[in-house]
Amino acid sequence: MALSGMRGLSVFISDIRNCHNKEQERLRVDKELGNIRTRFKNEKGLSHYEKKKYVWKMLYIHMLGYDVDFGHMETVSLISAPKYPEKQVGYIVTSCLLNENNDFLRMVINTVRNDIIGRNETYQCLALTMVGNIGGKEFSESLAPDVQKLLISSSCRPVVRKKAALCLLRLYRKNPDVVNIDGWSDRMAQLLDERDLGVLTSVMSLFVSLVSNNAEAYWNCLPKCVRILERMARNQDIPQEYTYYGIPSPWLQVKAMRALQYFPTIEDPSARRALFEVLQRILMGTDVVKNVNKNNASHAVLFEALALVMHLDAEKEMMSQCVALLGKFIAVREPNIRYLGLENMSRMLLVTDVQDIIKRHQAQIITSLKDPDISIRRRALDLLYGMCDVTNAKEIVEELLQYLNTAEFAMREELALKAAILAEKFAPNLSWYVDVILQLIDKAGDFVSDDIWYRVVQFVTNNEDLQAYAAAKAREYLDKPALHETMVKVSAYLLGEYGHLLAQRPSCSPKELFTIINDRLPTVSSSTVAIIISAYAKILMHTQPPDAGLQQQILAIFKKHESYIDVEIQQRAVEYFELSRKGPALADVLAEMPKFPERESALLKKAEDAEVDTAEQSAIKLRSQQQSSSAIVVAAQPPVNGPAPAANHLTLVKMPSQNIAEESNVIHEETAVEAPKENGAPVEVQRNVEIITEPAPVSKVEPPASRPASQADLLADLLGPLAIEGPPAAVEQTPAQGLEANQSPVGDLALATLEDQSNSVQPIVNVEEKFNILCTKDSGVLYEDPNIQIGLKAEWRAHHGRLILFLGNKNTSPLLSLRALILPPSHFKVELSSVPDTIPPRAQVQIPVEVTNLRASRDVAVLDFSYKHGAALVNAKLRLPIVLHKFLQPITLSPEDFFAHWKTWNVQSLKVQEVVRGVKPLPIPEMASLLLSLHLAVTPGLDTNPNNMVACATFFSETTNAALCLVRVETDPQDRSQLRLTVASGDQNLTFELKEYIKEHLIDIPRARVAPPAAPQQAQLPPAAPATYNDPGAMLAGLL
Repeated sequence: MALSGMRGLSVFISDIRNCHNKEQERLRVDKELGNIRTRFKNEKGLSHYEKKKYVWKMLYIHMLGYDVDFGHMETVSLISAPKYPEKQVGYIVTSCLLNENNDFLRMVINTVRNDIIGRNETYQCLALTMVGNIGGKEFSESLAPDVQKLLISSSCRPVVRKKAALCLLRLYRKNPDVVNIDGWSDRMAQLLDERDLGVLTSVMSLFVSLVSNNAEAYWNCLPKCVRILERMARNQDIPQEYTYYGIPSPWLQVKAMRALQYFPTIEDPSARRALFEVLQRILMGTDVVKNVNKNNASHAVLFEALALVMHLDAEKEMMSQCVALLGKFIAVREPNIRYLGLENMSRMLLVTDVQDIIKRHQAQIITSLKDPDISIRRRALDLLYGMCDVTNAKEIVEELLQYLNTAEFAMREELALKAAILAEKFAPNLSWYVDVILQLIDKAGDFVSDDIWYRVVQFVTNNEDLQAYAAAKAREYLDKPALHETMVKVSAYLLGEYGHLLAQRPSCSPKELFTIINDRLPTVSSSTVAIIISAYAKILMHTQPPDAGLQQQILAIFKKHESYIDVEIQQRAVEYFELSRKGPALADVLAEMPKFPERESALLKKAEDAEVDTAEQSAIKLRSQQQSSSAIVVAAQPPVNGPAPAANHLTLVKMPSQNIAEESNVIHEETAVEAPKENGAPVEVQRNVEIITEPAPVSKVEPPASRPASQADLLADLLGPLAIEGPPAAVEQTPAQGLEANQSPVGDLALATLEDQSNSVQPIVNVEEKFNILCTKDSGVLYEDPNIQIGLKAEWRAHHGRLILFLGNKNTSPLLSLRALILPPSHFKVELSSVPDTIPPRAQVQIPVEVTNLRASRDVAVLDFSYKHGAALVNAKLRLPIVLHKFLQPITLSPEDFFAHWKTWNVQSLKVQEVVRGVKPLPIPEMASLLLSLHLAVTPGLDTNPNNMVACATFFSETTNAALCLVRVETDPQDRSQLRLTVASGDQNLTFELKEYIKEHLIDIPRARVAPPAAPQQAQLPPAAPATYNDPGAMLAGLL
């Protein structure tokens, strides 16, 4: 397209390129559009040159992204021009500016038809190109017969027939009725004999579309496709311009093999033999070379050939050859080739008698789990899951458990589910199965659904030989200093039911079992407290002869929980207390759990529901998954028959836009929708929904599987203590009464005062207290009012964090117009998924949030959410507990390392000291616990003064990476209300922010403080340290 003769257009393009900013460009474009509009009003004075020039300018402005809502008539009129330059401009600009529904296109249908049936090949190409780009039903009805005539005409040049084939393909996709199947079968067979490869490639695209809708009508074309592949394989009569890096027309080969996959089978022996010879030649002649372009072309042909081999169910020898070739590919350095090798090897598992051959490459597949590319790791996980059987299950599951320690957050849920399914499906013995599931819960408790540990309990209950072993393993796990809450549930249940079987073993007396379980009681949520209380009752029942001291301790706990805020726990405590005073009645009520009825595992059912997919369906499924939602909705729905469920009983909900059941054996990865995330700009949550099941909370210590089968397969409560509970039926509390009961439900520290929040609905919890709790804890309730409950779970690794916000509708009516924003400060980068516009009655939505810490700062992100309940619009702004110490990791240093860094940072900006007054008086042990709760590891012995403390930590951010931080606190034994605080680090900003952050906590210590995150960090303290510093029990006692 030569524009050198149009000086005005060239000047306009130069002016646009010389604009310094977007505003200047917009002004120049608006000026030009005004000029064009004025000139078009006086169309009679326009020459063909000027009209053509202005239409080109309109196209350029459209390409820049501006709306051009006029001049369409002038553009369309150029199609009727007698000269080629004007006609070319008309066709090109019409193709770009107008769509198939534009009314102006009806005016040129006759002109376009005349150009198609005319004898000017240039005009024919222009018309066919425009029709192929725009399509449309009216074009298909009016022009399809003429396009067909051009395609089958022997007098037309190949360039016209190529465009005619592609034009007919577009019209067929818009309106399949334009192709008469009865007449086109023979015509298509003739077209596949075409010698010109350009025409043949275009015709093959049309043929693939035709056979995908009705393969039965085109059986006579199957031998033609085989002959085309033979011609390509032998490189017969292939022009040089159609040879791509030595490969004869790879696009034609791929399309021909794709078309053959739509036919059920090939019954003709000669055609089948010829096709397998071609496939054999492709398999033998493909190898990995250094040239990327040649690799891409050859592998496109190869992987399509592999798909065809699997479709035709070839002989075992050829299948072995395919697997061997894929095994070579998964070992190369190029990541794209490794990915394709793993993906196609996964598809090979669908073919019978191939799994044993794939097992030979198991070591290399396991190595791919450690690949830097997460997509390759996912494909390796899928392949290991598919190839696992009784012979290799033990090795594969152990590798998955080992990989679980280093896997990303996004993969852990899928990894945990697949490991649990494989362990149950292929366990060599039940004790190994128990070991695997307990390890799984210990390593990835946050990602293990409750029905996994329910299944373990069912196996143990139904197998008497397993009960003592399982109880002993649970006892071993309770010795660990840090334990996930799910493991506490399992251990408490097993020891309550079968702990008496260990009575003769050392450290397993009833009193010792009670003590070790009771150590966990203050740190767990309400759902776990209920299980622990039932375990106490069973321990009390099994203690023979009765132990008076143990009985008094347990009864005291029952008495204490009789006034517990949770009704379920309160009821259990009252009933167990009364039963324990009646003696024999306790043994009758708390008899050993009966065996569960045999039924199909919910996990195995997920594994069996996986559908078989072809290469074509796989791409379609992938696209649908990318467009599907990532938030999770748990909704309540009454059963079809029988009485209505309890107020908090939740069942599965079907949504017409989802297809979860078909792929329920795989946890879909969360496809986070990246919203604008510039620093300081709000990040808005969009709509994205997925459905899962959630049952009612357990009313007894036994798992829900002991209930009727209709409820047995349901997943348990996702959130545990954050379960959705409706308002009490007997007590109706007005907002004013709620405020009166809580005195100060809205704390100025947690509820952001960005604007006046005049809501008719007020929170029913102390928001400041909830914020303070979540600053030192990674899960809990962030906000709650009579309509909605917002919970939070978090996990932190280096400078990355992953939060899940749980939004639960507590009412029997939906919450509408739900909107959520996160207002991040400049030192955070936030990415989050989306929420639906509506939360159904008694439903729960999960919103994953990914956080990256850029640098040190005390500012926190703000969650701005609103919803409508009835006529009331509720809006609140909450501070999220993404605070500075979440990115600190406590470490211990030797005296040599500590003093080396301490002396190096003597620069004033790197070491800051301040005398802090107004400190809340605290004993030294409580001060150490406070520092530990801020992830600062107190190191005894570095400071010889017993009234001083030294702490160390590593701060992670994107700018500083891992930065060492040193803290010294010097207290005055005569006046505990003042101290001297010294902070040093290698970053000036980090030093100042950390000093101010610690100072804030010393002056205004939050009222609700919990135990510091123990476990890995506390284990790093020297063993010689006093028990006050490294004993979690002592720390917890000091904090409480």
